[in-house]
Amino acid sequence: MSSWKGIKVQHIDGREGIIASDYEGFGHRALTLAIAGMPDAHVQLNAWGSDSGDTGWSWLCEDHQDGPKWLPLGDHNPDGGPSV
Repeated sequence: MSSWKGIKVQHIDGREGIIASDYEGFGHRALTLAIAGMPDAHVQLNAWGSDSGDTGWSWLCEDHQDGPKWLPLGDHNPDGGPSV
């Protein structure tokens, strides 16, 4: 995947949005999640160590081998993230 921009996201509390920006740095990728009518959320995916930022988010993997599937966004979610 070359960019996460435009991917649908959802939170365990029901909020929905998209990944509005995607910045790739050395060993990390910073994502800004645009949520309709709410402040942005932020998640950082780290190549080394735990991911960081807002927890409870999942992303829609539209081309999953078993069909579209919601997957945890980051490994820093409590108890493995939302049940999807």
